[in-house]
Amino acid sequence: MPIPRRRWLAAQSFTETFVLSLFGFAAGVAVAQWGGAVLRRLFVGETGPLDVMTDGRTLLVATAASLAAAILTGLAPVFFGLRADVASMLKSGPREGTYHRSRARGALLVAQGALSMVLLVGAGLFVRSLEHVREKRMGFDADRLLIVRRNLRGADMSDSAQARLGRKLLTAAQNIPGVESAAWISSVPFWTTSAVDVSVPGVPSIRGLGLMTYQQGSTDYFRTMGTRILRGRGFTADDRATSPRVAVVGENMARVLWPNVNPIGQCMRVGADTMPCTTVVGIAEDVLHGSLAEDAPNRYYLPIEQFRPAAGYAVMLRMRGDPAASAERVRAALQTVMPGQTYVTVRPLSEVVDGERRSWRVGATMFVAFGVLALVVAAVGLYGVVAYNVAQRMQELGVRVALGAQTPDVVRLVVGQGVRFAVAGVTLGTVLALVAARWVQPLLYAQSATDVRVFGTVGSVLVLVAIVASGLPARRATRVDPNTVLRAD
Repeated sequence: MPIPRRRWLAAQSFTETFVLSLFGFAAGVAVAQWGGAVLRRLFVGETGPLDVMTDGRTLLVATAASLAAAILTGLAPVFFGLRADVASMLKSGPREGTYHRSRARGALLVAQGALSMVLLVGAGLFVRSLEHVREKRMGFDADRLLIVRRNLRGADMSDSAQARLGRKLLTAAQNIPGVESAAWISSVPFWTTSAVDVSVPGVPSIRGLGLMTYQQGSTDYFRTMGTRILRGRGFTADDRATSPRVAVVGENMARVLWPNVNPIGQCMRVGADTMPCTTVVGIAEDVLHGSLAEDAPNRYYLPIEQFRPAAGYAVMLRMRGDPAASAERVRAALQTVMPGQTYVTVRPLSEVVDGERRSWRVGATMFVAFGVLALVVAAVGLYGVVAYNVAQRMQELGVRVALGAQTPDVVRLVVGQGVRFAVAGVTLGTVLALVAARWVQPLLYAQSATDVRVFGTVGSVLVLVAIVASGLPARRATRVDPNTVLRAD
């Protein structure tokens, strides 16, 4: 029994879409294999291969997505083809107008434009957030710093022995060529932090003013970190264990605790209100320590020799050149100081800071990648639809030219169709992006999720792309020969 012709056409349509989906599947797996490895190296720091080809679950999901896309795209032409009135179409002939507007094609173009708008707006917002994060002053110079951490491997060392080891490490570090300055510290920014109760005479309920965190550092702490002393002084060699206790407070902490008086010379008690007075001798610029998103932290600084000298967590080195290039040389030099099985690890502080920036960098990169991909798909789709429409309307365009239509008129007619699709997509995408703004805002840094400049720039880019994509078919339309077109069957 012969197969009905309409079923044969449906089978042909599905065969074509399945072949295309097969190529798409292969291309997608290849991009995932190599692109995923690049992204993992950039943002996770892992350099090993990403075996997408052998991951059964990934391949299963990719296969299911490809099959779903093939079925959906294959159903559309079958659906419209089976509904078509073949007799009417054959009787109409090309001269009576074979150009039919497709609402489905128009809706898909608008949806593509809207998706491109949403993704590119997200890309713009995350890129600006990343710029704000990079430009923000953290209160220290991370680009030139090396962190040296000691690992005692469970060695039983008294506090005095640990203090002596810390001093030996500090002295050895200061003598390494290329080291500009070194400091013994109790915590590393974005890595560790410490807090203890603070009391100030005449200031009740300090806990209600926010968390007060502290840093212990040796004499060259502020010089090594690159933290500016705004008023007063930093630590000196005279701030020994037997000397009167002193402290440097951050600018915001000084403003919170002593809003109407000069903080220099004020008394604060660290640990308990029964402890001796610790005199404020300097005001330092505010330093971000726990998170890049924190705002105006309450932080103070204590000489490490006056407060638990054995509690040193690491040695911070300020290098003259690239810290990463000197890391192994510094580690080898300091390892000679370590007793027994103990050892040191060396790492650039910039790596720790980059880890804090990773979320904004990943967000910006992923939105840019998907946004550009969506923009390319939308441009190709728009070009295809406009070119197809131009091919269908050749007789109409020939009539217009024969009646006196000039080249600008034809270009305006063709490009205008593409621009209308683009404007509709931009409008819908803007609405969707504004609706999603309330969920996106917490992910941004110092950036409004409804930034008019970002929305305006992205919208303009989409319209410009639509003009270019429509311009190529428009150029073909301007070259139509009325005599040839009107004589064609």
